[in-house]
Amino acid sequence: MTAPKRERITGLGYDENFGGIDLSGCPSAQGIPKDQNFVDERFAPLDATGSGHGSNALKEFLRQQTAEQEGPSVVHVSGQPFKIQFHEHTWHGEGTLNGQRHRFTADDRDQLIGKLVSLAKEEVIHDLTRAEQLQIIRMCQNGQKYEAIDTYLKLALGQSRYADDDQISNPELLPLMNTVAEFTWFHSTPEAQDADEWHTFKEEFLNGRPLTHDLLDAAFAAFQAHRKQNRYTLFAPEREEPEVANPNEVAAALENLSDDGVVRMYQATARELAQSHRR
Repeated sequence: MTAPKRERITGLGYDENFGGIDLSGCPSAQGIPKDQNFVDERFAPLDATGSGHGSNALKEFLRQQTAEQEGPSVVHVSGQPFKIQFHEHTWHGEGTLNGQRHRFTADDRDQLIGKLVSLAKEEVIHDLTRAEQLQIIRMCQNGQKYEAIDTYLKLALGQSRYADDDQISNPELLPLMNTVAEFTWFHSTPEAQDADEWHTFKEEFLNGRPLTHDLLDAAFAAFQAHRKQNRYTLFAPEREEPEVANPNEVAAALENLSDDGVVRMYQATARELAQSHRR
């Protein structure tokens, strides 16, 4: 015999966990729907301090307050001191590097330190790789010597320092400028040779002056003239100067000649004149 089917009780407030007891009058005994947040925005927000939320902002706030009370501090960039301080809700950093004054501002200290680190990286002169050198050489060989100079400086200094016009007149960069000038001039001058003789002459001719292509052209022209003159002096034959007879000695010799001697001298002179005429 089949058992009678039991109908499921439904309706407002029905909870099967409580045997169908009506819980509509007991909100505390009812469950929270899954799509509903238990936080009521009408009350104070939940304290999330211990969970790490907002801790960076709190740390920065405490750091600012401490820095403002303690005053400026010093950090070193490429060995040079930079003063940093918090003033009027902004971080400030300033200092001198390679004769140039730098000033930075930032919203927080870490951002300011990041700017100083970037400055230190830019101040390092980059040594060109072999591929970069070959790029410059090809430009020189194609007659693009001024473009080659620009490219060399951009690679060595970095874009931001290269764009700074004051850097070109910075005495700290004179060795780099000389290197760039000589490298691009050498690879733009096919007849130039990397010889010790040339380098010795060049150093004496330039006498410590800052290098330019025009100055190196003048030095090389003087060097070629110097070599040509020395080569002519070395290989030119020496001319023998004819001996000039003393008239008094000639007259005395003629007085002492005998008649036969005078005849023989006359005949010898005549034969010499005849041979010279035939030649």
